[in-house]
Amino acid sequence: MDKIIRNSLLYKSKVEYADFCINHVEGCAHGCNFPCYAFNMAKRFGKVKTYKEWCKPKLVENALGLLDKEIPKYRNQIKFVHLCFMTDPFMYKYPEIEQMTLKIINKLNSNGIRCTVLTKGIYPKELTDIKKYNKENEYGITLVSLNNGFKKEYEPFSASYNGRINALKRLHDAGLKTWVSIEPYPT
Repeated sequence: MDKIIRNSLLYKSKVEYADFCINHVEGCAHGCNFPCYAFNMAKRFGKVKTYKEWCKPKLVENALGLLDKEIPKYRNQIKFVHLCFMTDPFMYKYPEIEQMTLKIINKLNSNGIRCTVLTKGIYPKELTDIKKYNKENEYGITLVSLNNGFKKEYEPFSASYNGRINALKRLHDAGLKTWVSIEPYPT
């Protein structure tokens, strides 16, 4: 997996349902074929040139070091941190991304910062460990259909619907807050 270096990681969101955000990956291997806001913005601002390039995610190699610098800087302003608006934190075919995501959540939680997380991937069982991860974290999945034909056409490389739902149910059954995001809603 390719890696990139960034100068910053945490940023204040301008979206009403988020506070601070992190995007520790550039690109997304899910390969969604509906208009993807993240892909369109990455293309518009020159981060990627093509859909093919977008579908080859790059991990932010210095993410944990950046958090060590930025958490003290923003600690008094942060209500919670959302993972992720411009990528997916649990692209299930990329264990490096999953491992980094878990380290980021743990680092934030260890500093008293709650997380909200949204994925089309599979949540790992480790997140049920409330000694390691904050029980106040919130976990969501994106789900716009249960039709496998739709998934094959529009979300070809994302996790299966049943996989997403079962992983979310495991977190719910462990007493964690969960939700389903139904967007982008197909017209």
